[in-house]
Amino acid sequence: MKRRELTMAAGVVLLVVALALALGACSSSGSSNSAKPSSGNGSSAATKTRPQITVEAQEYGFVLPSEIPAGWVDVTIHDRGQQGHQIAFVKLGSMTYAAFKARLATSNLKDLPADTVFAGGPNNAGPGESVTATVHLEPGAYGVACFIPDDKDGKSHAEHGMVAQVQVASTAQSTEEAPAVSGGTLSLSEFTFVPDASFTGKGVVKFDNVGVQVHEAIIMKINAGKTLSDVKSYFLTPPGTPPPSGPPPFTTAGGIVGLGPHQTMYQTLALTPGKYALLCFFPDPTKPSVGGQAFPHALEGMVKEISIS
Repeated sequence: MKRRELTMAAGVVLLVVALALALGACSSSGSSNSAKPSSGNGSSAATKTRPQITVEAQEYGFVLPSEIPAGWVDVTIHDRGQQGHQIAFVKLGSMTYAAFKARLATSNLKDLPADTVFAGGPNNAGPGESVTATVHLEPGAYGVACFIPDDKDGKSHAEHGMVAQVQVASTAQSTEEAPAVSGGTLSLSEFTFVPDASFTGKGVVKFDNVGVQVHEAIIMKINAGKTLSDVKSYFLTPPGTPPPSGPPPFTTAGGIVGLGPHQTMYQTLALTPGKYALLCFFPDPTKPSVGGQAFPHALEGMVKEISIS
């Protein structure tokens, strides 16, 4: 992942996530039938395999199915671009796709209709990498977007047109059986992360938004000899100041993006022993923008260090 993917015009990094991360030429319309969900096997919800969806991403578009089965779905984002990418699923409700796209052209997430639901998605896929997360999608019309800032101008990829639409419908493949948790739960709220006593960072981890705003979880392993302060210095530089020179003090380790209040999703992690930084750069809709960019939760203290043994 390149440093400037996370740099904001006001000196604030808005990752994405973080985060969460297209083959061939991708159009910003994002609709294609070249990526197909896999079939469930078994005749009942208890024995079905969750549908597997692969989304291809690059600057500045997605290739994804025109329709996705409702229920629990394993979504993989595969980055064929030169920058990091994510895909956030947003149930539009009463908002039209045209209105959604127009809002994201200016990164305006304030005063969304009450029936707009951020369902989550995989975050933090670097060039050539894939990240998978399990999301729950209710039937309806969805917009998808990548909020990661661009290398060249710091504007979100969504502002560059990395927005698409998809329909979610109940099908024979749909399943309401959630993944079995084996790695604990990570709760997100204003403005902190709380791993439960069973959290190990290994196996299937439940991400639970118990707050009132949309959150993400960007997971970075802090490099040997570096500290959380080094990670903060890299991301949270004063306005007009570039990030510190040299390689990043971290390596990416997965994450989820755009999880709305009272929403839950899952991701399989394989965190190796060491110290990790958890970050949320999702914007706070109650705060004024900074330098033309939305005010990120990281500036409100949503940065946490955890240790994995």
